[in-house]
Parts: sequence; C-alpha cells; structure tokens
Amino acid sequence: MKELLSQIFKKNRAEEFPDDLWNNFVLPIDYEQHNLLTNAKGIKVEGGRGTGKTMFLKYHCFPTQLSPKRTDIKDIDNIGIYWRPDTHFVQLINKNYLGDKWGAVFNTYIGLSLLIKFSEFIQQLIKSNYKDASLKKELQKLLIPIFLTEELKAAETTLYLELARHCHGLKYKLQNWLNNPSKEPPILIDGKASLEYVIQDIKGQGLLTNTSYHIFIDEFENLREEQQIIINDWMKHGEQPLLYSIAYKKFAKISHDTSGVESTQRRNDHRIVDLINDVYARDEYSFKVFAAEIIVSKLQEFLPNLQLINKNIISDIEKLHTRRDSMYQRDMLKIANIVFPELTYSEIAEQILNDVTLNSRIQKNIEQALKEKKSTLKSNVFIDINFPDASLVNSILLYRKKTVPSQLQKTFEEYKLNPNSKEKIIAQYKEQISNNIVGSILYIYTSYPQRICPIYSGFNRFYSMSKNNLRHLLELCYQSFVELESSTQNLENLKESLPIVPIESQLKAAKFCSKQELDTISELGPYGQDLQKIANRLGRIFYLKQRIRTQSKPENIHFSVETLALNSIDEKINILINQAMLWNVLQEYESTKGTADNISTKEYMLTPMLAPFYKITPRKIHKIVFSVENLKTIFLEDDEKFDNYYNRLIKEWKIDDEPELIQKSLFGDEF
Repeated sequence: MKELLSQIFKKNRAEEFPDDLWNNFVLPIDYEQHNLLTNAKGIKVEGGRGTGKTMFLKYHCFPTQLSPKRTDIKDIDNIGIYWRPDTHFVQLINKNYLGDKWGAVFNTYIGLSLLIKFSEFIQQLIKSNYKDASLKKELQKLLIPIFLTEELKAAETTLYLELARHCHGLKYKLQNWLNNPSKEPPILIDGKASLEYVIQDIKGQGLLTNTSYHIFIDEFENLREEQQIIINDWMKHGEQPLLYSIAYKKFAKISHDTSGVESTQRRNDHRIVDLINDVYARDEYSFKVFAAEIIVSKLQEFLPNLQLINKNIISDIEKLHTRRDSMYQRDMLKIANIVFPELTYSEIAEQILNDVTLNSRIQKNIEQALKEKKSTLKSNVFIDINFPDASLVNSILLYRKKTVPSQLQKTFEEYKLNPNSKEKIIAQYKEQISNNIVGSILYIYTSYPQRICPIYSGFNRFYSMSKNNLRHLLELCYQSFVELESSTQNLENLKESLPIVPIESQLKAAKFCSKQELDTISELGPYGQDLQKIANRLGRIFYLKQRIRTQSKPENIHFSVETLALNSIDEKINILINQAMLWNVLQEYESTKGTADNISTKEYMLTPMLAPFYKITPRKIHKIVFSVENLKTIFLEDDEKFDNYYNRLIKEWKIDDEPELIQKSLFGDEF
C-alpha cells in the first residue's frame, strides 16, 4: 500500500528522515549569509524546540553534500560531519563513576565516533557523482597510517573504507566496559588528535589537499558541563582544516568555559547563528513563504502527476534566485491557502448571525446591555445580516461606559449607508470594528465549550499558531489530513487533484493538536509538571479575560511584570521562566513600550499552539500586566491560593456568566 498523505506529514522530526536530505530540505531564502561551511571559525547554532536545528545541520553534512540525487557535485572543499552524542552513554562518563580517567574515556568515545563518520565520508565520496575518478581510485586502496593501526589495535592492512566497521567494534567494547568499569578501558585515544592525524595523512599523500572539515555537534546542552569544556577547548583552538561547531536549544544553560583561564568568546572564537531570528524568520513574509514551500514540497511527493513545485531547486543554493521570484512565492502561498482555506472574520461573523443559537446569544447580550443602560431601543436595530462584523462588534460596544445606545445606532445607520465615508465618526467606528472583531467572535464562542471557533482554520492561522515552530506546523497539517482521510471513502481519489481540507476538519485538527501540546508539556525536562501547571493557569486567565463583555482590550495571550529588577522576582520563578522559554511554552519579546504602570522590559507570550484549547487568540495584541505577587501566585503557589486569586479576577473583571468549563480545563482535566 502506498504511503498516505497524512503519513508524509507525520514525519516532523529529523530522526525520521534519512541523513541524505537533498530534495527534502527546503533551504532558507537568505541562506548565503548563513552557510555553515564557509566560516573560518566555529559556530554556535541556537534554536528553540521544533525549529529544525538538526535538519539545518544535516543539510551541511556529507550524506547530503554527496547525495546520489546530486549530479553536479562541483567541489568538496568543505565537508560537514554531523555527530549527536548518546545522551545516556555520556551521562555515565563522569568523575564520580570513573575517577580521573573519565576525560580520557570521553575523548575516546568522541574519537571513535568521528573516525566512524570520517570513514563513512570516504565511502560516500567514492560512490558519489563527484567527477574525479582518479581520486576515488586512490581512496579505495588507501590504508590507515601505521601509528593509528597500533592505537586502534587494527591490522596493518586496514583500509580507510574498513575503518568504520573496526571502530564500531571498539565503540561496542567501550560501551560494554562502561557498564562494569572495574578494569582498564579496552582502548584509549585522543579524539581530536586522531582526526587531525588522519586528515594530515591523507593530505600528505596528495589527496583531498584543499578539503576542510567542519564537525557539527548537536544537542550540546545534553553533555555534562565538564564534557562541554572539552568541546569548548577544541572550538577555541580549532583551525583549518578542522573546525568544531555546536548546536543547542535556545535559552539552554551551557558552559562557555575552557580548561584554561579564558572562555570561548563571540567573534574571536566563534559566531552565533539564531536559527529563527537570523535564518528562517528575519521577516514574517519570508518565513510564511518558507512554510508554504515545505507544505507544497510534501504535497508534491504525494502528487507526482501534478507540477506543484520543482523539488530539484529547494535544496540547491544556486537556485535561490528562482525561489526569490515574487511570482513563484505567490504561487507557493496560493497553493497552501487552497489546501487549507480559511474564513475571513466578516464571514465568521456572518456564520454567527445565521446560526440560531449564536444569534440568540448576541441578541441576549444586546438586550442585557440596553437594559443596564435603561434604553428603550430594540436589539434588532443593532443587527444587520448585510453588515455582520459591525453587528457583532455592536454587541460588545454597547457594554462600554462611554457608549450611548442611540448614538451607536445612529452611527451604525450612517455606516450602512456609506461604509467608505471619510467622516471622522465613521472612520472611528470602522477602526473599532477592525480592533474588536476577533475579540467579539471569541467572546461569543467562549460561551459554547463544545464549539470550535473558526479563527483557528486556514494556512495563515496555522502559521500564526505555529509561531516559527516548524514541528507545530507539520503536526497541524498531519492531523488535518488524518481528518480528511477519515472522511474520504476512496483514498485513491485524493491523488487525483490538490486536496482541500474542509474548515471543520482543520478545526478538529487544531483542537486535537492544542490539547496534545498541553498534555506533552509535563514531559518536557525536569520542570515539566510545573510548566504544565503554569501554562494551564495562564491559559485559564487569558480565557477569563476573553470573557469580559466590554472587550476593551481584547485578545490576550501574553503578559509582562510590574518590575524592572529581576532580583525582585523569586529565583524559582526565573528558573521556571527560563525553562518555559527553553521548551517553547513561553516566547520572549522585548517590550514595545513602557509606562508608569509597566516598567518591565520583557514580555512573555504563551505558545499560540494552546490557543484553540483555551479559546483565546493566537495573535500578540494586548497583554496583561501582573504584579510580582500575582506572578508568584501563578508560578509557585498551591491550587487553593491560585483559585483565590482567580476568583478575585472573576469579580474584578465582572465575569457574571462564566461557564463552568474554566473551573478546571476546557476538557475537564485537572492540572
């Protein structure tokens, strides 16, 4: 049975792809300035969870560089070698367990791992489409140097092609020994020196004389601090033809120390590449096009008979100019929007007015507002199916203190006669509609827990909820296609044309992914359960804010704190905020403005993937400013104290029709 469309999108981790990423990796549009192979010093690549660090690194390494799918391999002057440490294995290599020999054992482990990779590079080069047949012939018969055979306890006739197999055996022995290190290690080598030796040996024989090697060490944060120091030494003293670079989660606490008195220094010893801010999302439009290209390239894999995208260009640096063409970019966005259609806010408002239950809710809201303002006007004068967005916003504006019902009715009538009028009162009214339409839509839907608000469907909304997290985007696509396939009687029909995922299917997918994301938080690192509790509390507060009937500051999903001094905040809170950013539960921004009431310099946004679960906005519009004491209650206090604070908010914000659903979570789960 051929692979389903959903299964193609299910692969959202680098580990699920082969090491050869050619025609699978979509090269960032501004890639030239961030080519990791053109630097003369080491690089520190940082990116949040799900931002594609591993894929980015592997694109620069020899399985992709020498891919059999590439027919025009022009040079091999810079070769990348990817290595990710075995987290469990390296944790055993420490002084408490092994004594002073821990460093030699760690060095040996890296050395064997990199020698295996180097041998695999030789094997792949020989099989590749690189044109130098003479070089390949010489490499096929090349023996490892005699001194290395002694160190590795190998036969004197061991070929470089055989080195990987031999080192795998030695690595196996080392791992077995580590489980019971009562005797001396089965082998000890200097990893850095061994790799330098084989590189110089090959150059000395007139082969690969212009080639430099870039070692990319992934998940650097998973190494022990003392192990990181060894790598830092190598990075600081790296020079052509052997350089070392690392990648780690942004906000991870990593060591910059070396075994000497100096730390690794930015610019002098390395440069930092922020995968999102520097490479993928320097501007929102470029990243949106990039996201569309990823979706379209996967669709092309499923629909080979349609010409959606030329997969031969997505991984090729020489084809970037083609992908920068405005027509090409519009085509990518058009396809993504066809597959994942969305309703405009005006269309959603029209749906609400045409829905008997939701329309009834609007009328009741208007009647209640008119009653409180002692107005004799009827609710129907504020509703017109031909102006759905204005009608919906009217139901909110009527609750505001400064709104005079008769004046609003007059403005509404004038607006209906000439919506494009330049008169000041009409212009202000149109601005009110624009600023409040999403909040008004969400306010209606918060009253109905089982209904999913349509603002969570569509490529643009999927992109907004993913917020630069490619894994989230792919998961939304995957679940959408699962829903589509479950409602399709003949799956073969999906291969005949571009699939279009119905709005309802997208909404079910968004709801599922959002709930799944919340459930997963408890598994994230040592503070996972704390982070899940914090996310749930923040989600409930933002949801409660969405229940304010005036919607004077609608759409809340981020917050700041009423202090500039970090030392005034409990240290445990600082740790939890850092962990929340590390695992993409919170996203940090510089404050857009400071006022007398808010002198903080940072703002923190709850991951927008949780928006469908809590029926809140995925957009960063208005924020809540917490006092230090309130922040402490949310982050540290027990449920009883948080509930007391929460109940105070209900009274303060005058939430008099709060649905029972937010007393726990929207699905009845407790956190």
